[in-house]
Amino acid sequence: AVVSTQSGHYGRGRSMLQSALQRAQSFNPSTDQEISRIRCAQATIMFYIGQVGVEVEEPKEAVKSFQSCVDVLALEPVNKYNISLLLHVHNVKATVWSGRGDHDKAYKLLERAKELHAGFLHSKEPPPKSYDEIFMDEKFSSDERNVMFEKLYTNTLFYLAQVYGVKGDNKQAAAHCHITLQRQLEADDFDPLDWSLNCATLSQYYVTMNNYQSARHTLACASSVMSNVQESAENAIYSDESYDNEKIVKARADVERCWIKFCVNLLKDSVKDLEESDLMEKVSKITEMKNTFEDEEDKEEKEEEKEEEKEEEKIVKAR
Repeated sequence: AVVSTQSGHYGRGRSMLQSALQRAQSFNPSTDQEISRIRCAQATIMFYIGQVGVEVEEPKEAVKSFQSCVDVLALEPVNKYNISLLLHVHNVKATVWSGRGDHDKAYKLLERAKELHAGFLHSKEPPPKSYDEIFMDEKFSSDERNVMFEKLYTNTLFYLAQVYGVKGDNKQAAAHCHITLQRQLEADDFDPLDWSLNCATLSQYYVTMNNYQSARHTLACASSVMSNVQESAENAIYSDESYDNEKIVKARADVERCWIKFCVNLLKDSVKDLEESDLMEKVSKITEMKNTFEDEEDKEEKEEEKEEEKEEEKIVKAR
């Protein structure tokens, strides 16, 4: 019954969006600015229709709507009015294709999103408008727009980390995961429990690469944020169910297990290094003894040769 009700809500929502799209398509703008605004509005509505397709698990229809959105946006040069929507639709399309198992398509879309972000930053334009700001009476400030735009790019990096992981490129997956965590921390926009666990998980990759300095750093960050969560929970700062004591204890235990793995592997590798160092020292000593022995043998042979020469000289003189 709940599923049926939700489907009904989404169905009505999609009908309302399609009606809004028809109205937007019926306008006859007279200036370039009006044309640009109408196109942006149409593309945004198409994006919303695609989002409904995602929610009701109709990925094929969702992709069609997202592609229509991209096609409309392609009629305009990239600018501060459409770049946020372009970035967002590429991110969402990538997650849909990844969910359908086509990780190559997802990768291409996310790489394109990276290019769009880099190109806009290079243009030195002011922070772009939010993709849905066109329908709002109240506008965002420049700082707010910049935060929202950079959050979209952080999502791009996060999705890329996942795609690289599925494709088996652990090095790139770890690199993008590291950047994502760093950007989330700097923006103060993250779920502390999830962030700590992701950071601790990343440390395990560094352990496998014998990069213990990075592993220790990420684990220390995870523990620090986890401690803040526990302290805040004790002071009743968090009232959300996601921060109940059981979940915090479990998350803390997961982080501590990662510390144990870190210590165990560090000890193993340290012992291995010492053994290899000791072995090399023994090989060096054996080589030195061997060289010394060979030198002594050469010396004895030379002395014997000299003695033989002296004996031959004596025999010659006696004749």
